Formats: sequence, structure tokens, C-alpha cells
Amino acid sequence: MSEDRKITRRFKPVFVEESELPTLFVNVLNVRSGLEEFFLTIGTALPVEIEDIADLQNTDTIDARPVCRFAVTRTVMRQMIDLMESVYNQQTEQINLFHQSQIQEEEEN
Repeated sequence: MSEDRKITRRFKPVFVEESELPTLFVNVLNVRSGLEEFFLTIGTALPVEIEDIADLQNTDTIDARPVCRFAVTRTVMRQMIDLMESVYNQQTEQINLFHQSQIQEEEEN
């Protein structure tokens, strides 16, 4: 084979030893873009103690503890968006089917 010829082959990554990986709850996401990458910061917003309506009216922000920041390429970001959209749509369909079955059960009883 000539050194001038390049073979392009994609490999599908498979996670291994993920049973030891902790699952962290996050409810805040921030995304910033660089020239060729995206920086994602995920974290957890902490509850605010509100004692009266004035506290609520005077509160504009709440603290969020960052859990992780990572950077991805544009290609990986596109893959993430497509994957998340697909999984989200599947979950929505399952939720709708579940609600429909509950309504049918109630109507039959």
C-alpha cells in the first residue's frame, strides 16, 4: 500500500467500567462558544431561603455550584444535540403513552 493513500475508518466508542461512575444531579447549564469549540458548565442551583414577600422581590439571582466544565468540538456538539433530541422525543412519546393508558383505565373504571 502506498504511503499516499489514507484510509478513513470511524470507530464506535463503547463506555467500559461505568458502573463505578457517580451520577450527579444538575439543574443549571451554561454554554459558551469559542472559535472551534463549545464550553459547557453544569451545576446545581441551591434553594433560596425566602421569609417574606420582600425577600422574594429583592432576589434577582441564586447561587449555583458548578459540578463540571467540559469542552467539545463542533462535531461532538452536533452529535450531542441530535442524540439528546432523539432521546427527549422518545421519552416524551413514552410519557404520552403512559398518560393515555392511565386515562383509559380511569374511563373503564
